[in-house]
Amino acid sequence: MKTIAITGASRGIGASAAVALAAPGRRLILMARSEDKLRDIQSAVENKGGEAIIVPVDLSSREGAEKATESLLDRTNGQLDVLILNAGTSNHADFINSDLDAIEYELRLNYLSPLVMLRRCLPHMVHQKEGGHVICVGSLASLMPFPGEASYAASKAALLSLLRSLRVELRDQPIKLTMVLPGYTSTEMTENHRSLLPAMSSERVGLAIAKAIADQPRVVIPGLSNRLAARLFQTVPGVSDRILTRFADLLVPTVAQP
Repeated sequence: MKTIAITGASRGIGASAAVALAAPGRRLILMARSEDKLRDIQSAVENKGGEAIIVPVDLSSREGAEKATESLLDRTNGQLDVLILNAGTSNHADFINSDLDAIEYELRLNYLSPLVMLRRCLPHMVHQKEGGHVICVGSLASLMPFPGEASYAASKAALLSLLRSLRVELRDQPIKLTMVLPGYTSTEMTENHRSLLPAMSSERVGLAIAKAIADQPRVVIPGLSNRLAARLFQTVPGVSDRILTRFADLLVPTVAQP
């Protein structure tokens, strides 16, 4: 039986990924803070013939991430086929108006906790007979400026950089590393955002994650428009930055500031 762990599995992209992955022969370890919401996703997984185990965790601190990882490895007896690091949050504030405690919380959840879980899980996965596959859910914001969400973009860029470096370090190990970079996605986290651009559904991103398990690509950017935007900002960063500076109010999903 294939064992797949998902953080942030109680809502949004994590919940959609869990439902997309549910199938006979798969055991999903669903991890998040809300036990009630996890039970709802557990039922959805089981209705599709999969097995689901819920593990309530709080990943907003190093200690919480360490306890969560210990619990995860205990539940799987150290046999973890796929680890999907999806839990995250957004500060939703212009940088100069941001609260430093809120930024620190954002960085812990978006970057430090995935780092801690990777540091604890990778040694086990390296020694598994079939190796393992890690999928980190980042953001298109890691490749382009994201005014109004500067610290969020920075946290996701750090995660992307970490995974790229690990890919080189672990080149001789049976480990696959995939980064998923969604663009503007309709979730509870973005429900107060406003943009002229349409939001992608969390279900579509969940399906992209499920496909990534089969294909094992290095990077996944769901949606053609998002892939074109990524190419633009990587190829001509100076020009694209100037375009965004001028038209940010139209092109970037934002939250109204007080």
